[in-house]
Amino acid sequence: MSETKELDYPRYAHVEGHTDVCYSEDGRYLITCGQDGDIRIWDGIEDGDPIEKCVGSEAFAVHQSGDMLYVGDDHHTLQVYTFPKAELIDTLTRFTASVCCLDSSKDGKLIAAGGCDSSIQVVNKDTKSVLNFNGHKCPILSIKFDALAEFLVSSSCDGTVKIWSIEKKSVVKEWTSVIPVSNAFQHSKIKCTPAWDPIDGNLLAIPFGKEIKLFQRGLWRELYTLHDYRLSEQEITVMSWSKCGRYIAAGTNTGFILVWNVSSQVIVLYAECKERYSIRSLVWCPKNGEHTLAYCDDHGQLGLVENARSDDFNIDTTNDKENILMTDEESSDNVISLEQIKHDAEVELNKQRGISLNNVDGLEIDDDNSNLSSKYIPPTAGFTVDLQSPFQPCSTPVHLQRRFMVFNDVGYARQTNTADENVIDVDFHDNTVHHAFRIKNVLGHTIAAMCQEALVLGCDTQDNTPSKLVCVLLNSWDGKREWTVDLPDDDDICGLAVTADWIAVASVSRLLRLFTLGGGQREIISIPGPIVAIHGSRDRLVVVHHCGAPIPGEQNLRYCVYKIDSRVEAVCSGYVPLFPKSTLRWVGFSDYGSLCILDSAGTLRMLIKSYWSPLCYVDNTWNDTTNHYFVIGVSEARQDIRCILCKGSYYPSTTPHPFLNEIPWQIPLCDLNQEKGELEEKFWRSNLALSILPEEDGLQYDKELKTTFLKLFAMACKSGHDMRALDLCKLIRSEQYLNLALKYTMRVGNSSLATKITTIIENEAKVDDEPKPVTYSELFDGPSTSYNKNTNYTSEQSQDLFSEKYSPNDKEDNNKEVVESSSILTVIKKKQEFELMNESNDIDRAFNPFKKKTSGQANISIGTLSPFDQTNEPSSDNKRKSDLNDSSEDINSTNKSKKPKGVSKLSSFIFKK
Repeated sequence: MSETKELDYPRYAHVEGHTDVCYSEDGRYLITCGQDGDIRIWDGIEDGDPIEKCVGSEAFAVHQSGDMLYVGDDHHTLQVYTFPKAELIDTLTRFTASVCCLDSSKDGKLIAAGGCDSSIQVVNKDTKSVLNFNGHKCPILSIKFDALAEFLVSSSCDGTVKIWSIEKKSVVKEWTSVIPVSNAFQHSKIKCTPAWDPIDGNLLAIPFGKEIKLFQRGLWRELYTLHDYRLSEQEITVMSWSKCGRYIAAGTNTGFILVWNVSSQVIVLYAECKERYSIRSLVWCPKNGEHTLAYCDDHGQLGLVENARSDDFNIDTTNDKENILMTDEESSDNVISLEQIKHDAEVELNKQRGISLNNVDGLEIDDDNSNLSSKYIPPTAGFTVDLQSPFQPCSTPVHLQRRFMVFNDVGYARQTNTADENVIDVDFHDNTVHHAFRIKNVLGHTIAAMCQEALVLGCDTQDNTPSKLVCVLLNSWDGKREWTVDLPDDDDICGLAVTADWIAVASVSRLLRLFTLGGGQREIISIPGPIVAIHGSRDRLVVVHHCGAPIPGEQNLRYCVYKIDSRVEAVCSGYVPLFPKSTLRWVGFSDYGSLCILDSAGTLRMLIKSYWSPLCYVDNTWNDTTNHYFVIGVSEARQDIRCILCKGSYYPSTTPHPFLNEIPWQIPLCDLNQEKGELEEKFWRSNLALSILPEEDGLQYDKELKTTFLKLFAMACKSGHDMRALDLCKLIRSEQYLNLALKYTMRVGNSSLATKITTIIENEAKVDDEPKPVTYSELFDGPSTSYNKNTNYTSEQSQDLFSEKYSPNDKEDNNKEVVESSSILTVIKKKQEFELMNESNDIDRAFNPFKKKTSGQANISIGTLSPFDQTNEPSSDNKRKSDLNDSSEDINSTNKSKKPKGVSKLSSFIFKK
């Protein structure tokens, strides 16, 4: 066990604040940058006159490669300087915020830069081509290429570490909650600098708080952990892997530096900086055989740790480039190997368990040829599942100093949590309804929900103070404008929802508590899983929760919608569909009460009856991939999405005041850049709106649907796709537009398609003429149980006994007749008699105009069937129909538009003058 080594006092390098340091490739120079905006090139730690260059107001990162020096500063640019003269020669790329971390590939061709705008860019310095990697939600803390330049690892202020495939530009692995979340690069106390094995990249080391975990490349599973008991009260801020691959060094937030031997997992150095400031950067000297560390603290001081592996008694210095993953059998037999003892004990234990180290998870390991020792493969397979944390819809992250606790259609609650003030400002979009006001956030509220009637706030448990629910009534009539409820001990609020009648509170104990608006307690509902989000609107409440263990990298979420009025009733439930490797970003109800969700990939979906339908790829509506939309609401009547444009971020900033945007729906069908795909998208978007909207609100979409149908039908006919045209006719239910489609086919002379459309029209007519089942309420309670006795007998034959068209006089007669009826069977018998009369007088049956002539039919040709021939004489059947109408003038005078029962819609269209 190494003893604590005291280091010499560091020297002044820059002003207090974040300071970065790197070595030149030959190990001669040290390059530093700091918050004073200067870069300094030191020829050794004792250099009294370093080369200085002012690059801006602040400099965040420096990196030297070849004869170039790369600098990230507050000018939002990646600048290139000559080395060692530090003369500006080029600007490699630009960001929308400061550039805060840099790295280069092993061959120096690729330069990676991370910005405070949460984006990463990889630039080819020869071709100047740029690859963009977007996925983090906060400023980037560090980036690092692997030895083969196939992967890139990054850490961010959002607490995540991601591995990117450079070729595919996608995330292949992600770890969440690695470090505490922060809102700015300078405010992050833990920089978290993951590093690859510099020899072949087979291992990846990531600092996790008080320990360093090493993962196997490709499988990304944890192999072992580097830790020390002296880290129990410290946090690892930065780490660095030596160029020889034998050692890993780490700096802590209390000014200590630790060095591990990677193969033996033993501490070989434990050093203490005398001033005990937090270590901000740490780097190994690249010279062969020189194990020296350079570091900078958060007070701008530069120091060295010489002979950083002096306590390592088990080192073979003759071959520094030997692979660290060698087996113990390859090491010297005269050396006491701690790992050999551990390995033998592990093998014996695994034999007792019946586990073979040579076949773990189906991986065959050859002891003689594999360079991966069996001691690095865990005996059992285990997957770490990162469950999504609970969040409040329409709110921004809690770690931000200035954030929106809620931003919806009513207004917003803006929280300011700085050293000077901690307040909540509440404002409304319509100031004529409510006035803005301010609340001192004494209790430390972090979650809120708001409607026209109330504002509810929630805070977590703090010391001995339980989690509290505070309700501020906006329309109170009894003088009580506020009430408070304490939650039970060890239970915190994780979600809030409020409507005009009730308040819902979700807690980490998986309970959903309901309150009246006045503060009375209602039902308590148990939720079968950790709650992710809740949202309420009118009498509906949706709860999204985890449902079982998901597969690695995915989320297994389930929703449940409750109807809450005088009682609680579960309306529907099911699984939440998400884009692969994504999380839930927003959940809520539309203007007409349809459930909608948005995932982190930007896909907005709506629940249509019993299935989910994607409405739009929200983030794709803007050309810049770094910009995102913060969704507020969804409207079916306007077919748009109310949202806020967030440039370079997922969340809107509080200043300046955000503007509301409305982006249209665009159902993600195929070939949207072609006319056919565009018309089909418009057709189904209108169809979707008609399935949700009431009849009076969907008139414009009904017209749009039929117009689009005719365009698609004509396009299919012109291109010769008769089957596609017929399929469209099966999808439309309008008899008027089916007749227009038939008219078009006859005009272009497509008789085969016209025949099939005629069959569809006749089938629709038969469906409309089929009698509906008679119910008890229709017989005795409805107004359609009788007929008009004031008309003549012919009128009685042509009028349906159960028709809903009646006059006030009919209703009186109906009531009398129903009272006189002795039983239901009498009325049903009368109904059957009138149906027989109608069948006997059904003189104008539908027929197929393309059917061959028989002896019992009139001589009809295709010419006489043309709808454009206005000189055709009526057929014999129509003549008989006209004679009948002459004898029933009274009927036609009262009901001219009504056709006799059984008359085909097709025949009325063809023979209409």
